[in-house]
Amino acid sequence: MITKITNIDELKQMFLEIFLNKTDKVTDISKESVLNAIAFSCAKLAQKCLVNLAVIESYLFPDTAYGQYLDEIAKRQGVSPRFSASGSSTYLRIVGDPGTNYNKNLDIRFHSTSGIQFSLENSFVMPDSGYVYVKVKSEDVGLKTNVDPISLNRMTPFVLGHISCTNEYRAIGGSDSENDEFFRIRIKESVDKLSRGTLSYLEQVLMSINSEVLKVFKGGLDYNGKMNITVVSVSGKDFSAEEFEVMLSKSEQYLSLSDLLSDSNDYSLKLNNPTWQFVDVDFRINLDPAFDVDVIRREIQIQINKQVDYRFWNQGDKVEWENLLYSIKNIEGVRYVPDSYFSPHIDIKVDNNKLPRIRGFVMRDLEGNVISDNNNVLDNFFYPNSIDYSFIDSILTTI
Repeated sequence: MITKITNIDELKQMFLEIFLNKTDKVTDISKESVLNAIAFSCAKLAQKCLVNLAVIESYLFPDTAYGQYLDEIAKRQGVSPRFSASGSSTYLRIVGDPGTNYNKNLDIRFHSTSGIQFSLENSFVMPDSGYVYVKVKSEDVGLKTNVDPISLNRMTPFVLGHISCTNEYRAIGGSDSENDEFFRIRIKESVDKLSRGTLSYLEQVLMSINSEVLKVFKGGLDYNGKMNITVVSVSGKDFSAEEFEVMLSKSEQYLSLSDLLSDSNDYSLKLNNPTWQFVDVDFRINLDPAFDVDVIRREIQIQINKQVDYRFWNQGDKVEWENLLYSIKNIEGVRYVPDSYFSPHIDIKVDNNKLPRIRGFVMRDLEGNVISDNNNVLDNFFYPNSIDYSFIDSILTTI
């Protein structure tokens, strides 16, 4: 608080000190005198003025406001109201027999070790790869729903063909009713949120429209003069033309004039799927016979896919073959992987405006015989997106 509330005695002493310094006609002031009463009245009036100033400040400055005063500041500055308690969401890696049907209408629940329950957002059928990433949301609300990684590991009721489930990443988005401290921070940062970089701004806009959006990259200008934006999905799938059209139409009010206008009365912004630079992996391996080959293969594919994480990819980066090799060697159940038979055996430089992706996967024994390769199905990669819930709830409230 800028204005400090002073007690009556101190204010009265200040009045009397100034009064006595300006006249020599008075040398003493008794408690029952007229001058003492005047000093008290002035002190009381000054204190009321200080209180009123402090109340006005509480309506103007977030640092000194609390409760309903913070609500009034947010309303005046166009900041969204206090957030109520919300639930969290995360992605589960579910392993099961191909063709297993996970129907959300069966009230399937996934239980964490802390007792928090999650439910499916959409039904799905297990693909031929034998595992899939699916999004789940908490049944409860509050900060307690942000469960730790590897804690969602039980499903009810049992579905025939289901093997296991786990969350590789922590659940996010869960929060209690917003308290004064966090509400004050959000009010003070409300203007700064609009100054985020163009790409990160567009990224959050598209994520709020389609939760499958992972990342956006600049793709340069095409021959029509349109700015190409590469949009990557969390599961590596390509977006359809209809999905891109929905993204653009719903994001119109958040795009700049230069993004909206072009000579052909169309968007000057063009959304594209990424161009991939494929990497084929072929290696020999010595496995511990006590471990299931399919489980090891699945874990190897998951780990080598994480070695080409293009969320943090920069132009000019390389796919380092040694990192791929070490990620395989560190899998439980892998005894030995000879580097002399490992392909690729050199670092792969990724072309500009391309992103790396594992395409081929051949696993052999030490004699070079191909080990059964899961019906020639290569597991898809998966990277979770980083959604700024505060930005979406504050700025993108109409999407």
